[in-house]
Amino acid sequence: MKYYENILSDNFDIDLLDEFHTIQEWSDFNRNNSHMLEFYGDKQYIKKVREYLYSKTFISWVEQEMNIEGLVVDSQGIGEGVSLMKKDDLIDPHIDFNWNNRIKMHRAVNLCIYFGDCKGGEFHIWDDKKENIIFEKAPVHNSAILFKHSETLSHGVKPVTLGRRYTIRQFYYKSEAVEVSPHQSLYWFNPTKMPTNT
Repeated sequence: MKYYENILSDNFDIDLLDEFHTIQEWSDFNRNNSHMLEFYGDKQYIKKVREYLYSKTFISWVEQEMNIEGLVVDSQGIGEGVSLMKKDDLIDPHIDFNWNNRIKMHRAVNLCIYFGDCKGGEFHIWDDKKENIIFEKAPVHNSAILFKHSETLSHGVKPVTLGRRYTIRQFYYKSEAVEVSPHQSLYWFNPTKMPTNT
């Protein structure tokens, strides 16, 4: 679990927040006492931030921060998007989906970037016995939380009491496939000969 302030530079955070205020196409998320609004579309700055979060440079940074190699993204962003939480919205403690069936990979790392000003809405993580909160952080504009996927530690969001809490959700995946015997490209110059990699 890592926390960062001023994650985006060059007023990118302000451009995104302004763009969030123009969104009209919010969808309701209601599940197990949890509620928020979600947006999965593309707009100018949302598209630009996705390109940044999908970039080789940023993925390499995530790998270094989380000490995990071989991370990839889902180009269609299944489950990713922008969320909006307002007064009384909350997310009950839960464990995230662990498998992306489209790309056939395991979810490995989650990134949440926060925008706007609100009271409440603290992100929190519970221990594996669901008895104690082991991490809690209030959302601060242009801050981010980066954490590994866990099958035992649940997380959630406490009720928002005032204002608007915007979040960009980004996921990174890893294959658990067993490596086959590696080789270079094989070429068949003559069907009667054995393949060669030279």
